Amino acid sequence: MYSVRKKIAAALGSAITLAALVVATPGTAMADHEEQPTVAQLLEQCNNGTDRCEFHVESVEKYLGPEQRVTSDAFNCTSVNQNLSKTWSDTTTTGTSTTQTIEFGGAFEAFTAGFSSATGKTWEKSHTETHTESLWIGPKKKGWLTHRTHMVRSHGYYQLNFGDRYYGHYIWYVNDVTMTGIDPDNTYGESPVFREAETGSGDC
Repeated sequence: MYSVRKKIAAALGSAITLAALVVATPGTAMADHEEQPTVAQLLEQCNNGTDRCEFHVESVEKYLGPEQRVTSDAFNCTSVNQNLSKTWSDTTTTGTSTTQTIEFGGAFEAFTAGFSSATGKTWEKSHTETHTESLWIGPKKKGWLTHRTHMVRSHGYYQLNFGDRYYGHYIWYVNDVTMTGIDPDNTYGESPVFREAETGSGDC
């Protein structure tokens, strides 16, 4: 846990990995002939058929999401500067490295508990920012707003303990799981950026 906390403390801050690896013991692969559960089967059992299901955080990274338009165009079809009001909204939701819906049920509860234990922060499944801005737009021009969200990427693994053997084992691991979402230290992200361009022939 010390190494995990060290990684988290060092992080200054969305590509997502494609799959999670299922193993019966950490760091080992299953034999080709040995039947094993899928990621979906295991995560469906998390806190819904297990004696214990935990998410262990191995690293936390902060990064800035891509710039994206958050308003439609505001047009100034006059020959003088115009001050126009524009409301923008940006929603960030949880993303996951597996093809399963970790965002719901016991697997998500285990993840948020593990994240909070490791960082002391609360993970949000979804977060929406909405604000109204005053824009000065030049004559015969159009303007719009873009926004970049402060994001966080949490990487780790699930440990599932069963009271009875499940596919031949009492303990299963789902490794290489990455969750992305809004940075709980900065839910607002960057201030919106004003963009401006000349109006086209069909704009006014």
